[in-house]
Amino acid sequence: MSDLAKQIVDEAILEVNADQDADAQVANQPDTALLSEGSNVDSLALVRLLLAVERLIEEKTGKAITVVDDTAFETEQSPFATVGTLLQHVTHLLA
Repeated sequence: MSDLAKQIVDEAILEVNADQDADAQVANQPDTALLSEGSNVDSLALVRLLLAVERLIEEKTGKAITVVDDTAFETEQSPFATVGTLLQHVTHLLA
């Protein structure tokens, strides 16, 4: 896992949490569910998180990278299932 990917995901979570109610905060833990029935992350917060990740990637690398594309849905496990899988996905995109 790259330090840059972790920094990007951490910052994106902080941004989303700044606008979330206390009971809707995204816990910055690898096993925090993002996309499942047990998740407290609503669809708008998830979209905001993914957009923040894309913007931060561009700001920090100068590269415009799409986080959600067709290949993201071709994997066995969704890269958006948890904070940990999102981090792995961002690490892969930055490689």
